[in-house]
Amino acid sequence: MPGTAIACNGLWKSYRLYHHRSHSLKERLVSRRSVYDEFWALRDVTLEVPEGSTFGILGPNGSGKSTLLKTLARILTPDRGEVEVNGTVASLLELGTGFHQDLTGRENVYLGGALMGRSNRDMDLLFDEIVDFAGIEPFIDVPVKNFSTGMYARLAFALAVTVEPDILLVDEVLSVGDTSFQMRCFERITSFRSQGRTIVIVSHSLDVVRSLCSGAVWLDGGEVRTAGPSEDVVSAYLGVVHGEVADDLEASASGNRFGSGEAEITGVRIVDDRGGSASSFRTGETMTVHIEYRSGERLDSIVCGIAVFRADTMLYVFGQNSRQAGLDIATPGQGTLVYTVPDLPLLPGVYLISVALHSDSRTYDCHDRRYPFVVSQNPAFAVEHGSVSVPSRWRVAASGVTV
Repeated sequence: MPGTAIACNGLWKSYRLYHHRSHSLKERLVSRRSVYDEFWALRDVTLEVPEGSTFGILGPNGSGKSTLLKTLARILTPDRGEVEVNGTVASLLELGTGFHQDLTGRENVYLGGALMGRSNRDMDLLFDEIVDFAGIEPFIDVPVKNFSTGMYARLAFALAVTVEPDILLVDEVLSVGDTSFQMRCFERITSFRSQGRTIVIVSHSLDVVRSLCSGAVWLDGGEVRTAGPSEDVVSAYLGVVHGEVADDLEASASGNRFGSGEAEITGVRIVDDRGGSASSFRTGETMTVHIEYRSGERLDSIVCGIAVFRADTMLYVFGQNSRQAGLDIATPGQGTLVYTVPDLPLLPGVYLISVALHSDSRTYDCHDRRYPFVVSQNPAFAVEHGSVSVPSRWRVAASGVTV
């Protein structure tokens, strides 16, 4: 049974935010005190990272992710609490941390190895592998200040993973460099993980956390919002983030209405499979829309249409109407139309619903993209990309058969 690679117990870490900066030695000596606010980047953070796991840290900017990683790397000392790290550690907190700009790539490899506790003899044995992975052999004796960003990234990553630490700490570096370099990073991390080593990743890419991590923690304002399996943590995070976007959209959508007025939509309610009002669903769940209407005069061929758009791109995803379902809407009068999607095919994101009453030649009342809802990842479904989940299957064709 695996043990614990990293254990954090009640971590608190603060920074001083000064209101007035001293510009001279005299000003510092004469001033009796500096005025500052204390900013708590970490607040009572407690978590465990199992040995051999890949663990993600996610949250918005300023949530304490990088501070937590630097504390795990022993670069920062917590004000309160304890950190227990079992094993050797290599960190990629910022690409090239520890590199000296005036030294060559070769010299920096040995310098970086020394900072990670490796002897020159160890680095002699690892040097060719590091240079080969980095792919910068023609430039290895050039000062790193003359390196491109990609070359810098390659050498830093190659150094960190080739020294084979027990624990690798990675802060956003997987988003640096070209596609080829990123693929090599992923391949190396996958190999690293298959060897039973522990990896902790800070990333704004939720796809990275989903695909690489078995567990994750969500930090918000320096506090642990939730921790557990990565799919559950990412879904919870998306639910809140998308919900905030949906609230903003709902508040700003009140004016998106037009029509001649002979018939009108008097209410729209989105409900879940239990019949309660809802604004958040998972892919594959049942979503129902109740549309209340009234008409003061007889109208021929009245149709109720519904359309769904992605809120981020305003992409029209799908639409249907009552005529397609063979439904007659009686006028004059009032009533409620019920539209149900039993297996919601939408993938995670924020969506907007438009509802309209119309005929072939006239729009009576249209509520254009006024009703937002959120879709989050369903753990029962494979991770997909795009806007809709499309049932499909893969197979390997028999040898020699034309597909």
